[in-house]
Amino acid sequence: MTETKPRDYTKEPDLVKRIVESLHPERMYLKVKEIIDETPSTKTFRMVPTRGKLPPFRAGQYVNLFVNIGGVLTSRPYSISSSPTQTEYIDLTVRRKEGGFVSNYLLDEVKVGDEFETTGPAGQFYYEPLTDGKNLVFLAGGSGITPFMSMIREVVEKGLDLNIWLIYGSRVPDDVIFGEELEKIAEQNPNINHVLVISEPPENWGGVCGFINRDIILEQVKTVEDKT
Repeated sequence: MTETKPRDYTKEPDLVKRIVESLHPERMYLKVKEIIDETPSTKTFRMVPTRGKLPPFRAGQYVNLFVNIGGVLTSRPYSISSSPTQTEYIDLTVRRKEGGFVSNYLLDEVKVGDEFETTGPAGQFYYEPLTDGKNLVFLAGGSGITPFMSMIREVVEKGLDLNIWLIYGSRVPDDVIFGEELEKIAEQNPNINHVLVISEPPENWGGVCGFINRDIILEQVKTVEDKT
């Protein structure tokens, strides 16, 4: 039997560089493929690469989106809301901020086909199976749902053995991002629990009211001793 020698990558620095850059690019070049209206104040921009393939990322990570608005170059970080299992595109979900320079531009001016430059995926806000437990409590408010949505979608799509309690605060029910999808996920997956906390509820609201606090958290998860 002929013994196969291990490949000596020290003699192929250009190949190593290309591999590293494909997995951890400093920049990504993306085009808007689809714009999804989530709520009256929020849209999801589905982005596809214009050069090469998308790099892998971990649910919970973000990219910095670079924009040129009237000659002003700036950037904003946006969490990726799509699941890492979706390798053809990434979703960036943006909520309008009153007086927001970038969010108003994105929601009012950007159209399908527009191209953008971003950083590669970054950040350490993700589930780490080596240190985190199997029982996870997610506390989110407004557009802060986006990294958790990526995690929840990945758990569902991969069938991961994790239990999730999502406690999600919003001012009004009509502005709950991913509301219908979250309800459907919770109905179909007994390991995922979902409760909305509405701070300005309408008269017919029968759910939890107010702001997320200790009492609401304990009412939903019972105990935090075995949870991350």
